[in-house]
Amino acid sequence: MSWNADRAKARIREHMKTVPAVDGNVALDSAKALATVRKSGLISRLPVRQAFLVEGAHLYGQLLDFDDLVAESGTETEASHRKLLRFLSMHYRVWDAIVDGDDGDRVDYHGARLHAVVTSPVGDPAAQIARAVALARKLAEAADKLGKAHGFPSRIRFGIDQGRCLAMTTGRSHEKDTLFLGRPANHAAKLAAADQEEGIFLTETAQRRAKPGAVRKSAGRTVLDESYVAEATRNFTFDSLDRRVAEIALDVAEPAFHFKRPTLPLSGVKFADLTPAKSVRMGMATIFADIDGFTRFVDAAIEGGADEIRKAVVTVHVIREELNSVLKEDFDGKRIRFIGDCIHGCVAESERADDGPKSVRQAVICANAMRSSFDLCLEVVGSNAKIDLAVGIEYGPTPMTRLGYRGDDSVRCAASRATIDAERTQQAIEGGGIRLGPVALRIAEPMVRKVFASGPLMSFDAATDLLAAPQSPTVQIVRSEPTARSHATPSKRG
Repeated sequence: MSWNADRAKARIREHMKTVPAVDGNVALDSAKALATVRKSGLISRLPVRQAFLVEGAHLYGQLLDFDDLVAESGTETEASHRKLLRFLSMHYRVWDAIVDGDDGDRVDYHGARLHAVVTSPVGDPAAQIARAVALARKLAEAADKLGKAHGFPSRIRFGIDQGRCLAMTTGRSHEKDTLFLGRPANHAAKLAAADQEEGIFLTETAQRRAKPGAVRKSAGRTVLDESYVAEATRNFTFDSLDRRVAEIALDVAEPAFHFKRPTLPLSGVKFADLTPAKSVRMGMATIFADIDGFTRFVDAAIEGGADEIRKAVVTVHVIREELNSVLKEDFDGKRIRFIGDCIHGCVAESERADDGPKSVRQAVICANAMRSSFDLCLEVVGSNAKIDLAVGIEYGPTPMTRLGYRGDDSVRCAASRATIDAERTQQAIEGGGIRLGPVALRIAEPMVRKVFASGPLMSFDAATDLLAAPQSPTVQIVRSEPTARSHATPSKRG
């Protein structure tokens, strides 16, 4: 199957029927929103059909040594991927302890990155930030202890911001994602990924809202005051985290990762069936498709009140669901997860052996189909939002599995050099467009490389016509009507 405008419009209309509800009173009352959520479980288990406006301190932790574990002597192998996944599994198990207490809620993992949110005490930004700082310090100490026990590096860089985000949940069971959309989550994530220096860092907003004396100047830059960190750590205890660290430090039975080549298409892979012992691995093209300008759009909606929030919820829900449909239904790809306003997915071609050029070509066509569906979403929703689509693509051997503890809290994971570079390639795009990572660029077919190395996305029809792809409307017409071929010889009459 391939992309089709009529089918996409029909899907979008169906997506409109599943938009999460926004209660005007709950959306603008953080305390009431949290009380409602607590009745149904942790924030990481938000009801699928509801959206909330939640105020809190957002904490992102970035494992700084992740990149060095991807390959051995510059080459990705099954052995290096096993080591990488053991490293991630160990940290995920520690970070999972956050969901066992009242000190914060684990929102998501993505590769080397943790996202947690601290919402207590309600209405006290300074105390929320202090609790997040204490949690970061505790996580850093835990990583150091476990790293020494298991022989893994343990440096982490934390970014913290505070404010209101739009929270909603997409999907179900093992493929459910909790989304926090808006400035606090976005800025904390960017700060955590901004440098290779380990430590705890506050955004300018968090610095202003933290307790007086929390930050000081050192060598011309703003840093956390150590006495403030020490006080926060004394004030907030993390008993569940301490228990989990002690348990994992003594656990010598590391998970054994075994890989097999999946039966294509990738869309048939179910994360519910994957475990460390039943992981899959093959050459894949990784896609990161991000909605450029969406944080500004959500922030404006939050400031605009309940009606504007409803419009934002409709827009993000419909776009995200349709991008997932394009990836899975039209191109037989597999969504790994939604990350904020970004979808991370993989596509692969060829049954018996990896086919890099063909996989990259398929990913490029998929990206342009996403562009067409993106435009249709805005048309159907009736949105004039100043947003765009930016897609990064990279290729390489990639394992896919579930990590951490079993059950609904296990973590869907696809981790490799390709996933790292696809995301960085997407982040380097200014505004909307498409860009290929270094490996994808090197192995791509000449026309793919010439047109889509870096530049604007096209419509699906234009891209497939240009590449003379089988999905191209022109190619299909020529196949069905031989006389339409430019070289066809007119028939002669008697």
